[in-house]
Amino acid sequence: MVLRQIIVTGLLITYFCGAYSQDIHFSMFNTCPLFLNPANTGNFTGDWRIAGNFRNQWSALSIPYNTASISFDKHFYVLKQKIGGGAIFINDQSGSLGLSANKFYGSAGYSRIINNHVLTVGLQLGFVYKSLNFEELTLPSQWNTSTGQYDPDFPSNETNMGEKVTYLDVNLGLMWKKKINIFEPEAGISLNHINFPKESFFDAKERLPLRYIFHTRVKTNFSDHFYISPAILYMSHKKAREMVIGSNAGFNIFGKRSNVKEIIAGIYLRNDFFKNVDAFSILGGATIGRIDVAICYDYNISNLKVATNNVGAFEISFIYKSISTVLNSYSIPCERF
Repeated sequence: MVLRQIIVTGLLITYFCGAYSQDIHFSMFNTCPLFLNPANTGNFTGDWRIAGNFRNQWSALSIPYNTASISFDKHFYVLKQKIGGGAIFINDQSGSLGLSANKFYGSAGYSRIINNHVLTVGLQLGFVYKSLNFEELTLPSQWNTSTGQYDPDFPSNETNMGEKVTYLDVNLGLMWKKKINIFEPEAGISLNHINFPKESFFDAKERLPLRYIFHTRVKTNFSDHFYISPAILYMSHKKAREMVIGSNAGFNIFGKRSNVKEIIAGIYLRNDFFKNVDAFSILGGATIGRIDVAICYDYNISNLKVATNNVGAFEISFIYKSISTVLNSYSIPCERF
């Protein structure tokens, strides 16, 4: 327990003493479309879609980090042009200090098909509110060397600290996809915080740097009953980098008459570009009717495993897509007599 407290204290000191905070992330990144890339807005088959995600991390440290998101998007047609519109809300609770983040974004996407290539651009405008419980906060100057513990009665020696931060945030995204025989590749890039919003609990002019996200996957349909979908996610936020690489496999073992359309299994590895390995993620799920459900468990293998006993994170997600009511028109050639 002492070792755990030392590690956690060190992490929190690093966070509050000038380090840039890390943005929220999900291991099942493809199950939170509007969070992954604004260009995913309206980029699906159906009239409308609702998606929900929940992540619980570091519960073994008794200071769990909980993240939840809910999103909704829908198609619109303006002058025969396909436009997507929607919104996403994210709530993040970080540790015992009561660091809370609430984010709400409006999202829009525009798609064009050019020579069977589907190109989509997306934009998100959002409002972010962050708060901190200062009653639980201890800083380095409050370390009592005689007792070896933090003493909240010691002065913090910090001035101009606020209990909340609010700012406007802007994200931009681009996606491409195309069907090539049995292959369905897609790739996207997202630029978050393109307006460089000010984010600091101190009276400082610290600006949130750009967060770059690149993601790609290739669904390969070997038959009507089996496919694999390898995927890669790479994120860079100032000096922090993260890569998630792995694959899903889908099986239709119950037949077309069953309400269970497919069973999904997958395994992923999170690391810093093939170094500083963090966790293995194992996931499973199913498509039941028009609902996709999945669960995921992160097995921690980083240096923090000493304190966490290899316990990482647990995630659950669902996506519901309504049936499409858009009528497709086809041209059937015929001979002229």
